[in-house]
Amino acid sequence: MEEEQIQQLGWVQDRLAESGRRALLVRHLRLTLLQNRYDPPEHGGPVLIAGSMKISVDGGYHIEHTDGRTADFLGADEVAAYVASSVS
Repeated sequence: MEEEQIQQLGWVQDRLAESGRRALLVRHLRLTLLQNRYDPPEHGGPVLIAGSMKISVDGGYHIEHTDGRTADFLGADEVAAYVASSVS
């Protein structure tokens, strides 16, 4: 599942690169460190960071702005066009 999400986010990343926009593909991993206790790492899934937006995939593409606004799209081309027009 995660590899498919990475592939879909990679498509958006490639389309953004074609339009001269940079985006960073990252995997979230949370470690909890407490004395005398071990909690296993928690995986949060891959996301694409472009400007002030975080793009994730779960069925469709979900975009979150740092100011709380969100947008949802079905296709990589739509996402890339939206992000490219929003990132300065």
